[in-house]
Amino acid sequence: MEIKQSVTMTATSTTEAGEVIAYFNASISNANSNISMNIQNQTLYDANKKIVRNDKAQFDEAVYAVEDKQVLGS
Repeated sequence: MEIKQSVTMTATSTTEAGEVIAYFNASISNANSNISMNIQNQTLYDANKKIVRNDKAQFDEAVYAVEDKQVLGS
């Protein structure tokens, strides 16, 4: 029997007023990983690109940390 394990991660990028700008999703397993970003509101994204890109970079780093743990077996 082969048991496979995967991790799903989600996050949102929001304005200071709490409006959702974009969603981030990741699915991580020993076989592969998938990271995506979906823009919820293009107008908010255009006005807040710096915030969203910073949030995306932080999300990517969190995903990479999980990937590294899986690869290293920690």
